[in-house]
Amino acid sequence: MSRKFVLPGLAIVGLFFALFMVFYGMRTPPVPSIEFPPPKPPYKHYVAGSGTVEAASEDIAIGVPFNEITWKVFVKAGDQVEVGDALFELDTRAFRAELAEAYKKRDVSIANYENEKTTFGLYQKLKDKRAVSENEYNKRFYATEIALQEIYEAEANIERIETNIQRSIIRAPVSGEVLKVNIRVGESANINPFNNVSLIVFGDTKHYHVRVEVDEDDAWRIVKGEPAMAYVRGNSSISVPLRFLYIEPYVIPKTSLTGDNTERVDTRVLQIVYEMDRDSLPIYVGQIMDVYIKGLPSDEKF
Repeated sequence: MSRKFVLPGLAIVGLFFALFMVFYGMRTPPVPSIEFPPPKPPYKHYVAGSGTVEAASEDIAIGVPFNEITWKVFVKAGDQVEVGDALFELDTRAFRAELAEAYKKRDVSIANYENEKTTFGLYQKLKDKRAVSENEYNKRFYATEIALQEIYEAEANIERIETNIQRSIIRAPVSGEVLKVNIRVGESANINPFNNVSLIVFGDTKHYHVRVEVDEDDAWRIVKGEPAMAYVRGNSSISVPLRFLYIEPYVIPKTSLTGDNTERVDTRVLQIVYEMDRDSLPIYVGQIMDVYIKGLPSDEKF
């Protein structure tokens, strides 16, 4: 008799298990708490935009005067340097070989000049100028002048090569911080204008600038000189007041896309530059911040 109830019993157990799984799966998952809610606009009338943090000197892409192999790199990202400090050095062996040759050419030019000068001096000491023809006299005179100019040319060539050797040491244009290093010993440092990779990104980071992009539809609401407030994305509790610097009066295509579904790729924006104190806040160059600018009401009539 017990065997007759085995299959029905298993079926009933399976039914209850299936019902349990269905109701278990229908549970409403707990809503996670929002640790940092979106920032609240600090002004009654405001214009929102995205701001990119820049160095106060703007981000300086360090270049090179000519194509050459990198010989030494003196800095790393995060280093603080003073104006004129060496950042990296190019290979100068070719220039130094040219310099040695240039010195020899100058020595030859000096010897040639001394010879021509001595010969012409003899002509000048002649008591009877009729001893040589006027043509020969002029020939020796101009030969001496040419020899002198060859010395000047050789010295100018030496100065040019020495200048190139000095230019091979790339130095900091201003005092500031090394933000990024994309060059290593042995790599080619080139001046290809189509290469968008900067060898070294450098800038003055004692203060930060924030370049805010405002949609062209809201550009008319911007009032020059009005303050703004920037918030760190991911932590709205970190906010920084911004001081107005200037407006770049040229509307450009938007380059910093937010990824919003409503964002148009053909949007044009007005760029407004603000200044902020760096302090000890965890804010870095290149970071995108949410910015609210005090502006005119959206229903303002002119």
